[in-house]
Amino acid sequence: MAGNCSWGAHPSNRNKVCPGVSEAPELYSRGFLTIEQIAMLPPPAVMNYIFLLLCLCGLVGNGLVLWFFGFSIKRSPFSVYFLHLASADTGYLFSKAVLSALNAGGFLGAFADYVRAASRILGLCTFVAGVSLLPAISSERCLSVIFPAWYWRRRPKRLSAVVCALLWTLSLLVTGIHNYFCVFLGRQAPGTACRHVDVFLGILLFLVFCPLMVLPCLALIVHVECRARRRQRSAKLNHVVLAMVSVFLVSSIYLGIDWFLFWVFQIPAPFPEYVTDLCICINSGAKPVIYFLAGRDKSQRLWEPLRVVFQRALRDGAELGETGGSTPNTVAMEMQCPSGNAS
Repeated sequence: MAGNCSWGAHPSNRNKVCPGVSEAPELYSRGFLTIEQIAMLPPPAVMNYIFLLLCLCGLVGNGLVLWFFGFSIKRSPFSVYFLHLASADTGYLFSKAVLSALNAGGFLGAFADYVRAASRILGLCTFVAGVSLLPAISSERCLSVIFPAWYWRRRPKRLSAVVCALLWTLSLLVTGIHNYFCVFLGRQAPGTACRHVDVFLGILLFLVFCPLMVLPCLALIVHVECRARRRQRSAKLNHVVLAMVSVFLVSSIYLGIDWFLFWVFQIPAPFPEYVTDLCICINSGAKPVIYFLAGRDKSQRLWEPLRVVFQRALRDGAELGETGGSTPNTVAMEMQCPSGNAS
């Protein structure tokens, strides 16, 4: 998470550095979900280097996903979602890496403050975009499995691209509103408007997006595992979607607890800020690992090209040797789908 205040570069310095923000006696701006928090000790200096290492590894993995899904692998409805999701994760990891590098180097001054502010805006926008894409992916995957014939015949052209564009627009709008009330107006006269925006942002993330991504996954599990007429292995794409949602829920639980306790009970956050930041960084960097684990073939002893592994992770239908049942083979339907429907 990107806060509006940062701690001094010197380890022994307990004073906060909040460029252009009026100081409150015992409160400081933490993250973008809990604007007011009781002041805590700064994180250990080693955390900046840990963040840098995690962000660099995540940037490499998401960079490979961007390259293969964008230029090497044939477009499909879900590869478009994964492409935009990798873009959002890349933006968040880049913003966090910049903040960590500035904090580790102890850079101060007007230019460093400007870079910090731009990185925080980028981090908030890409984080909201990444979270909003997960409900779209899980909902569309649920529809494609439960109603395959209707989905592939009635699905509008370029649905994935339109949905991604709308979600990016929503993220930009939410980020602009948040920064206007919490940064621009907060410098002049801090008021309740910023608190209301933070409450709205938390409701959007935890009470709207989370149920919208969990309920389709539960329906998918019930349909595939409990109501299948014959026992068969689930499609690899199902494993990818379920793993991504599970990793997000586990990694964001600390952030959700912090927001819920503070705004509902006015209790200070029980977890240090760098713990929630660490979990979100892990979530952003874990998706390429999920694609690799889901797409690798255990029977292959030799090394496989990453393009083949990532393409196998997008498999959408029944496994080889299990076709011919009542469920349509959506792999063949997707491969026969014109390129215009795949974006």
